[in-house]
Amino acid sequence: MPPTETTSVHEPLSQSLARVLAGDVAAAPLTANQLIEHTGGRGYYLVFVLLSLPFVAWVSVPGMSTVLGPVIGLLALRLALGKKPRLPVKLGDRELPPKVRRAMLGGGLKFLRFLEKGVRPRRTAWMTWPIARLANALLVVCMACLLMLPLPSPPFLGSNAFPSYAIILLALSMMEEDGAMIWVGYGASVVAGGYFVLLGGLIVKHLEAWFQLLLRLLERTR
Repeated sequence: MPPTETTSVHEPLSQSLARVLAGDVAAAPLTANQLIEHTGGRGYYLVFVLLSLPFVAWVSVPGMSTVLGPVIGLLALRLALGKKPRLPVKLGDRELPPKVRRAMLGGGLKFLRFLEKGVRPRRTAWMTWPIARLANALLVVCMACLLMLPLPSPPFLGSNAFPSYAIILLALSMMEEDGAMIWVGYGASVVAGGYFVLLGGLIVKHLEAWFQLLLRLLERTR
């Protein structure tokens, strides 16, 4: 008898996220470490998805990516190093802005429900290799670095959306061990990288202007 595919026994991720965000946990101030503690064993991957959901729209809330991008990047780095899914107190126990929760509960969950239709456990041996887990985690770190760049939209439409799509696809695939869907995540990562390469000159000019403005503000506070 030919082998059959393993079906997922997990609660649908969108249901888990809605419960965490709208339940008793969300009644109190919400922090990244609280999200990690209430992920039912899914740890890193669920938080990657949660913190990326506010950016699935092409025009996101200004300044949000510079807050959540470093959180995703640091968690992905800890995953690559085999560390416990926990952020330092100063970062992980800081209350997330209410606008983050609203963005997660809005269009973010609709986008996630759409993706869930195509994600299921399709285990392949290579996904369990330590080198594959390391490479996938480091790829999430790279996408988080792109996400945290302080680029306004407009004119940089999609500068947050492209990396967030890649992070969500990679995280869902790693969590469910979907050896087919993760290739879609790789493709999304290539598209995200290509976007920043294509607009590289314009992005560099904007970052230079932003950095100079930041220096002037720091000088005024002395």
